[in-house]
Amino acid sequence: MEPRQDFKLYIIDANAPLFNTRFSKNRTVNWSKAPFEHLERGGTIDKSVSTRVLQEYKNYVEQVALLGYNAISLDDVAHLVSIDFYPQKLRNTISDYKAFYSKFFDIASRLNLKIFLTTDIMFYNNYIDTYTRNKDSHNIHLLSIALKRLFKEFPQVNGVIFRIGESDGIDVHGEFNSRLIIKRPAQARRYIQSLLPVFESYNRLLIFRTWTLGAYPIGDLMWNPDTYHAVFDKITSKNFVISLKYGDTDFHRHLHLSPLFFESSHKKIIELQTRREYEGFGEFPSFVGFDYEKYYSQLSSCNSLIGIYAWCQTGGWSRFTRLSFQNKSSLWNELNTNAAIDIFRCGKSAEKAVEDFASRYFPDNDPSLLLRLVKLSDIVVKDLWYLPEYSRRTLYFRRIRIPPLFWVFWDTIIINHFVRKILRRFVHNRDEAIKEGYRALYKIKEIRRLGMQLGMDEQMFDFYFDTFEILALAREYFLGPWSPGLNIKIEKIIEHYERKYPSGFKIEKDFSPLTIRSFIIKAVFRMCLRPHAHYRPIDKFFLIKFTGWFYPLIKNIQHHRFPEFADKQAMGTQVLFK
Repeated sequence: MEPRQDFKLYIIDANAPLFNTRFSKNRTVNWSKAPFEHLERGGTIDKSVSTRVLQEYKNYVEQVALLGYNAISLDDVAHLVSIDFYPQKLRNTISDYKAFYSKFFDIASRLNLKIFLTTDIMFYNNYIDTYTRNKDSHNIHLLSIALKRLFKEFPQVNGVIFRIGESDGIDVHGEFNSRLIIKRPAQARRYIQSLLPVFESYNRLLIFRTWTLGAYPIGDLMWNPDTYHAVFDKITSKNFVISLKYGDTDFHRHLHLSPLFFESSHKKIIELQTRREYEGFGEFPSFVGFDYEKYYSQLSSCNSLIGIYAWCQTGGWSRFTRLSFQNKSSLWNELNTNAAIDIFRCGKSAEKAVEDFASRYFPDNDPSLLLRLVKLSDIVVKDLWYLPEYSRRTLYFRRIRIPPLFWVFWDTIIINHFVRKILRRFVHNRDEAIKEGYRALYKIKEIRRLGMQLGMDEQMFDFYFDTFEILALAREYFLGPWSPGLNIKIEKIIEHYERKYPSGFKIEKDFSPLTIRSFIIKAVFRMCLRPHAHYRPIDKFFLIKFTGWFYPLIKNIQHHRFPEFADKQAMGTQVLFK
């Protein structure tokens, strides 16, 4: 493969150092937002924390710059802009953040790294609520003021990355919380057109993310070309860039490249995730290089693509606390991060990227050992973590693409009769799927042997095998004949797993059968799920309008079937029905 000469931006998130705070053991961490509340003490930034974070940040950006990344992203605009109607205490806190971040910016600038800040539309507190009164014109005016002050006070900042389709999790606490306010394509367009002049006058980039979770008419922006064009058509500016995830849902496997990359001539970047939030958070090998090489090749004819946005720490909720490029704790995240830049900047093959990484990190060993390990681990993830016959299907509900993986969510494995019913509806070659799962499981034994030859931690491979063994047994429960003996076996293995790994995956199990008749479930599936992106009449005139009313009723009746995290993390499942 040849490197792309037209690429200009190789952005990587730089939030990892901000997480170098003292989290309590077994605490679920929100990795989707910088932990501002843990940086502060009594309204000011904790000096001991800031010193440690700053040193880790320096080490971090030096390493990613050496890899070839030329830009970083950091959370967030709200903490760096003081508004006139803020009380003095909040202004003082923001002054602390300005001084703190100025050191970040100086270090990045010395390394010739471009700097981008993230923000949601819209961030709020009580004072902003009083001022804006939930009016778009007031929100736009306030954002314009904030952006002008940001660019004046921090000339090192090269632009802002906007998110409009997701807001802060319900577990986010602090001076600012964001909410979803953009509901329609015309509204999104109005915000862009109103804010772009600020970016043009200061010659900064407005990077607009298409990521949406299905809420409101704008909720299908990430996959629906009609919505895409309704938002972006006739917006022409050298200061405007569209940022898209590689597929039509979140960072999963078994996804086709999003066709939206080829829908317009706007400058675009592709979002990649190297710390896999749905595949163990770096606790076991989950190599993405082969997938990213395929996407890179498919994008060779996309002349509007100008770069990448790699997430090596951001995303998800979990108790796993590996920090990328810090304390040598995140080998697999760093391998993916190396591979992403090698593929998209240097035009290397995934195999060459792995061999070069192995030569640097394991100089006394044959690079083919690591290459063999990641090839096997790629099969294990795709064939056992996922379930190919289901995961390769394309299914939509309302405005969202159903993910290829739903029995593992962040750090939780879900084993219940409801999942069994769904998978049996869509997986027909069940015996072979069970066998395929066990074949993948036993590949971990060879992976372990290769890892030992490379001098890796043996305990990591124990955790790797024990976790995937539960997935193999769960698949047997999902797809095989019902057996009380198997249920007992799974429960015993889970008990042993939880004793052995108190900070491992949480496992929510419920073997009690559904009281809903099978023919009703089949009818609901046929009505609610469609195998293509195009809306049917039933979607337009019934499901999108009325299912939000039924969700609370179903949840109350079947509340024990809903995972514990469903309404405690992110925005809660209710948002999917707005």
